[in-house]
Amino acid sequence: MGNPQQSVSAEQVSEFLRQHTDFLIDQPDLLSELEFENTPEGTISLAQRQRQQLRQKNQHLHEQLHALIDNAHSNAALQQRVHQLCLRLMDCQDMQSLLATLMQQLQQEFSADEVSLRLFYSGDQKPTLPPVEGNIVEIHADDSQLKAFDHILDKQQPVCGRLTKAQKQLLFGEKADNVHSVACLPLGHEPCAGLLAIASSDPNRFHADMGTEYLSFLGEVFMRLLRRFCHGQNDS
Repeated sequence: MGNPQQSVSAEQVSEFLRQHTDFLIDQPDLLSELEFENTPEGTISLAQRQRQQLRQKNQHLHEQLHALIDNAHSNAALQQRVHQLCLRLMDCQDMQSLLATLMQQLQQEFSADEVSLRLFYSGDQKPTLPPVEGNIVEIHADDSQLKAFDHILDKQQPVCGRLTKAQKQLLFGEKADNVHSVACLPLGHEPCAGLLAIASSDPNRFHADMGTEYLSFLGEVFMRLLRRFCHGQNDS
């Protein structure tokens, strides 16, 4: 009987690998720990296999890094656009110019295919909005269609990405089928609150990794200005 503590010889290892030629290929963790010199041209190179694994890992890390950089650039550009839009909104002197500026600037500066504003009202008397071009509709706060937005309205946080068919139908009507990604901003619970949506036909235009804190700020600024003009109309 052989000594169980006897070390395995190089010949035994070589013979094992000859009989199990795919052993190291099936053991990637072991392969990554081994070090090999370059083999002559025309021979099977485990060193090449090892370098291939390292290149694949480096490529994956490289792609992740570029995705982070692209996302940072996208968020920085979004921040700048939101900042400029908020300044323009604050310069508005009445509700008509406020609504017109919002709809026009979102369409232009955000390269939106569709912009939708749904303003809520309570009571039996539906307020009269100033004439403004765009998809602006007043809807009663108790309308059953708003149940589709309960989650968004309860959290009061922007949502970027895909919306349900019912949500898109309420916001975009007959154009809902052309909408494939949306940034949806809830505008609070109080009078003159509502929903603001910026939409694109590109399914990747608005996505969950976007900087929603900037959109939240836009919604808060617009909501406060809208309330001021709503109160002004009620007092007149």
